Amino acid sequence: MGLNYGSGYGYGSGDGSGYGYGCSGDGYGYGDGCSGYGYGCSGYGSGCGYMEIILDYQSAWSAYHYIAKNGDSMILRNGKTATVGEKLHEDKIKMCQTGLHASLARKDAATYRPSISVLTRVKVWGKIRIQRDKLVATDRQIIAIINE
Repeated sequence: MGLNYGSGYGYGSGDGSGYGYGCSGDGYGYGDGCSGYGYGCSGYGSGCGYMEIILDYQSAWSAYHYIAKNGDSMILRNGKTATVGEKLHEDKIKMCQTGLHASLARKDAATYRPSISVLTRVKVWGKIRIQRDKLVATDRQIIAIINE
């Protein structure tokens, strides 16, 4: 019996999990951190997803973020300056659009590095959406500037 493509559903989560649906409950699936694939007697589906969590300040994660620099000032996306130790908050988060971004791995943060910037170690908490190489949070604090 061959695999037919057409009407399956698949979902992937930022945590690497995924699942799929096929007809009559005989589908199966997997996820690789950004994609999920579902296979079944009548279909195949894919999608990119994220994981969402809520952390309080005491449970904050450590992450990396390159922030734009102008002279000695660190400049946020909205044009305001930021300082080491300052707690930042944004009510709304949407990956690549709004919120306070960072990456759990230093090499991933470099992917999103502005041309004139400085690497910072940050804490993130509040509502957090995580994808494979980046995250966006409602709350972030610059802990230290990392000299490269």
